[in-house]
Amino acid sequence: MVRKALTLVTVSVGFGVASGAVSVITGLHADSLGVLAAGLGVLADVTGSAALIWRFRAEAGRPGRSASYEARAAVIVSLALAVVSVVLIAESVTALVSRSRPSTSSAALIAAGISVVVWAPLAIAKRHLGGRIDSRALQGDGTLSAIGAATSLLALTALVLYETLGWWWADRAAALAVALVAAAEAWKTMPQCYRAARQASD
Repeated sequence: MVRKALTLVTVSVGFGVASGAVSVITGLHADSLGVLAAGLGVLADVTGSAALIWRFRAEAGRPGRSASYEARAAVIVSLALAVVSVVLIAESVTALVSRSRPSTSSAALIAAGISVVVWAPLAIAKRHLGGRIDSRALQGDGTLSAIGAATSLLALTALVLYETLGWWWADRAAALAVALVAAAEAWKTMPQCYRAARQASD
C-alpha cells in the first residue's frame, strides 16, 4: 500500500507541474479566477504530493519513524491548503468589489476540462488509500486533488454562465466557494497534525 501511495503522489507531481502552470498562466491572462483557482489548487497539490513522496520513501527506509514523517507531511499539506484559501479569498473579494469581468478562451476551457478528468480519480484514490493506511497527510492531499477537480469544474460552469447569461460574478463566486472549502480542511487538519507530532515525539 505504501508503494501504491508513492505511485499516486508521483503521478500527481508529474501531471500537476504542467497542468497547474498552464491553468495559472491562462487564468491570469483571461482574468478568470475560476481557472486561476484551479491552477493554484493543482500547484498546492503538487506541494503536498512532493512532501508525501519524501514521507513514503523515508518510511520505506525507516518504518519505525512513520509517525514522525506523517506529522511533518501533514503540516505541509495543511499549510498548502491554507495558502490556497488566503490567496483565493483575497482575489475573489477584490474582483467582486471591483465588479471585474472574466474573459473566455479555448485554452482556459481545455485546461479546466483536462484537470477535471485527471484529478477527480486521483482524489478518490488518495482519500481511499489514505484511510486504509491511516495517513491524514495522504487524505489531505486527496482533498487538494479534489479541490483541483472541483475548481476546474466550477471554472467551466462559471465561464459558460458568463458567456450565456452574463453572470460575471459566477466565476468569482466559484473561486470563493473553493477557498472556503480549503480553509475548512486546513482548519480541520492542523489540530490532527499537532496531535500526531506530539505522539511522534513521545
